[in-house]
Amino acid sequence: MSADAYMPLRTFVVSVDFFSDTERYATERYTIDAVNWYRAEQAAIALSSDSTYYHPDIPGLTRTAVACATDV
Repeated sequence: MSADAYMPLRTFVVSVDFFSDTERYATERYTIDAVNWYRAEQAAIALSSDSTYYHPDIPGLTRTAVACATDV
């Protein structure tokens, strides 16, 4: 294994917004260690499935995620 195959983890704070149709009704923040912002956002979306704000019966339920690196 070469040295450049190693990708160090960075810490991201990811805000996940919950929407009913186009109306945001909640935001949760997750601290995620990941190799890049994309993976951090994907991990936060997966974790948000266990949120009290996530319920499949909510009409037009969608979620968005935005990651910000904390160790820049």
